[in-house]
Amino acid sequence: MSVAVVHAETPEGRAALRAGAREAADRGQKLVVLALLDDPAESEAVDADVREILGEGDWELLTDVHDGDSVGTLVELLARSGAERAVVGSRGRTATGKFLLERGLQRMIIEAAVPVLVVKDE
Repeated sequence: MSVAVVHAETPEGRAALRAGAREAADRGQKLVVLALLDDPAESEAVDADVREILGEGDWELLTDVHDGDSVGTLVELLARSGAERAVVGSRGRTATGKFLLERGLQRMIIEAAVPVLVVKDE
């Protein structure tokens, strides 16, 4: 099995990559980095970004081009990864924002068939 982490070029996304790598190491599992692309040519840039954060190691990049429904595509990508846990980053929130998650994140938590660990920027 594996741990999947959602890639995003944001502080929250980098925190999620680091948390996902720790989670995978703690479980003795492989890390699968999920990335949504606007164009397949972006794959190399995403790979370089992930290598900059994680370095070489036991991880794999799984990408897909979204069709306008990024959350639906991400949930499908998560299912294809075979991961038993997902890690995703989220922005820090105000008191009200802590109660109401981002709409896309909320939908992913509901639709994902595996537990989702939400981390915020360190």
